[in-house]
Amino acid sequence: MCLAMILGSTSINTSEKVRRMPNPSTPDPEASGLARWPRSPRHALLAAVALWVVPMLVIGLLVFLNPQRDTVTLGSYHPSAAHWWAGEGLYVGPSGMNYLPHFAVLFTPFHFLPLWLGETLWRFCNAATLAAGLWQLARALIGSNAERAFLWATILAMPLCMTSLRFGNANAILGGVTLMAAAAILARRWGLAAVLMALATAIKPLGIVLILLAPLVYKPLRWRVVVALLGLAVFPFLFGRPAYVWGQHRAAWSNLQACAVVSEHRFADINGLLRTFGTEFSPGASKVARLLAGGFTALVWLWGARRLREPLACLWLYALATSYLMLFNPMTEENSYGILAPALAAWATLFLFKPETRAMHALGWVIAAMALSMGLLPNLLHPVFGNYFALFWHPFMAIVFLAILTQFIWRQSGVPGEWAPVPAG
Repeated sequence: MCLAMILGSTSINTSEKVRRMPNPSTPDPEASGLARWPRSPRHALLAAVALWVVPMLVIGLLVFLNPQRDTVTLGSYHPSAAHWWAGEGLYVGPSGMNYLPHFAVLFTPFHFLPLWLGETLWRFCNAATLAAGLWQLARALIGSNAERAFLWATILAMPLCMTSLRFGNANAILGGVTLMAAAAILARRWGLAAVLMALATAIKPLGIVLILLAPLVYKPLRWRVVVALLGLAVFPFLFGRPAYVWGQHRAAWSNLQACAVVSEHRFADINGLLRTFGTEFSPGASKVARLLAGGFTALVWLWGARRLREPLACLWLYALATSYLMLFNPMTEENSYGILAPALAAWATLFLFKPETRAMHALGWVIAAMALSMGLLPNLLHPVFGNYFALFWHPFMAIVFLAILTQFIWRQSGVPGEWAPVPAG
């Protein structure tokens, strides 16, 4: 019944009066005060850059003083690169590296540097990728007011990304590459978008979700994604013996299967929320839930794309893909939500800077509060709840985020407004 309601709601009522979203290239006099502060766009840009640079300099100093403290790289990333070039097995189970063999090659430049330098540059690269992706998306969404949008999107996204940046987790760079892919789709740079989605998958297998969803609507991506995936398949064979590389791919598949049945209460997926209340899906039920949720995600992506114009359609895709990863990846950690943080920041910034109605402006503040609560509350409440608060709060906020966007899209008619239409081919 629910599915029928969603599919049936995609019919377009052309007689309905529709408010049109403002043109992103021109200032909106009704926009929030955030869109007019700071007064100088240059000051806004400098403030945003400072918000990225200053914390990363502090992190860089901490890494320089003790590169073996507070890092995930020594137990996973460095060993994988070392094992790759020695022709040894990469996988030791869920406690080790859980990525494709490609990652061992990609991390190699950081592995062979002196430890303090490689660790520092790895974190700087992650932060730069995130900041660049957020800037590109701000330009695509807001246009001439991009500097202020970039500042406020940084304020909203950064708290949720800092844990990943501090510990050197690849979630940060995955989030940045995914951001860049979304910006490339908005710019209709289809070849670049396909390459970036393939790169995201090489960094972490989670990138496959965007590859599977985006071409359902964006037809120009279809053959380009096939070419990018062929390049992805060939890439590791350029750096190892074919028999060894193929063997590591088989081991990677077995390792992913082992990760799918992990049931410890230290992950922040949908089971992390359920475990808070003393229940959870069994490993078998979890696999079924992931498959069903994947199919449903594809359906609601198609439903939303029919009702939205750009850039809202692309943002809907971005929100769906990142939320699905958070809720249905059985090894989603608290710091994994750095992948979702830019999606929260993008929707909040758009609603605050380009509000169609006061209700949309209010939604922007709600989503902004959600993003900040996810970034700040776990630390504030740690003395009371330890590490368990985020295991409940983060997936709960992801569900609320999707519910808010679904309600917003439900009210859209699909009649073309001033936003560019979703390209059909």
